[in-house]
Amino acid sequence: MPMNVRLKTLFREPLVHFLAIGLALFALSSWLGRAGGEADRKIQISAAEIEWLVQNWEARWRRPPTRTELEGLVDDYVRQEVLYREALAMGLDRDDQIIRRRMVQKIEFMTEDLAAQAQPTEAELQAYFQENLERYLIPERRSFTHIYFNLDRRGDAAVSAAEGVLADLRASPSPAAGAWDRGDRFMLEHDYRAQSQAQVARLFGQRFALALFELEPGDWQGPIGSGYGLHLVRVTDVWQEEVPDLSAVRNEVLRDFAAALRDRADEAMYSSLASGYEIVIDEEAIQALALSQDSIGDGR
Repeated sequence: MPMNVRLKTLFREPLVHFLAIGLALFALSSWLGRAGGEADRKIQISAAEIEWLVQNWEARWRRPPTRTELEGLVDDYVRQEVLYREALAMGLDRDDQIIRRRMVQKIEFMTEDLAAQAQPTEAELQAYFQENLERYLIPERRSFTHIYFNLDRRGDAAVSAAEGVLADLRASPSPAAGAWDRGDRFMLEHDYRAQSQAQVARLFGQRFALALFELEPGDWQGPIGSGYGLHLVRVTDVWQEEVPDLSAVRNEVLRDFAAALRDRADEAMYSSLASGYEIVIDEEAIQALALSQDSIGDGR
């Protein structure tokens, strides 16, 4: 089945339910007597409002927004205005002295509650899992042991000390016996099992992790550096990247499915409501501000 067909199947029923309820709410608010005429259905973003958005951005980020960022600010402002007016029309502001954003959140929460009620079938969950397989891959993992050499204590002699120990270990018939004692005391562990590259990087730093995952298993190798100092390393086991069964990551897939469904429902709800407004944006103001910012960036 093609991807677009699977995605349509994935989201079809919950969105149909949501849109039906949304239209019913819209009709109810009109029947209760929403005030205003054409003026209430028109959203006009003036130069003064755009300038206000820019000033708020500059106060927070200490720089003017780029053209793309400015357009994003305006789009977000329009979105908030649409949802704010709908929230007012539905009476969500009654006896509630809260800021505009809170009222927008209320109407968004209605959508999320509806989406949360939709439980995927096993086929839908499997389809979502397959479409997003890369997100759930189990990365390559390695078990390893290491010997630590303290650069602060040994200085330049740390390299020659590590190389000497390495030569002895490779010549020994039992290279693992008492190996830790050949180096310096280390604040963490000496043995690690089934660690991903990201896990190793969090413990030893990115440079060490990259080097470790290039080593062949079996022999002692190194020295390789970390934020702590130098290490001789012996990789003992390697688990290649693998695809888990859905059962192993089911809870995570369910959470992601629900989040994707909420996002889809949010966009469907907003598109439906925004279509009832005439949205007018002062494009000349955006262009003028963009040009002035470009000239500042060019040093003119």
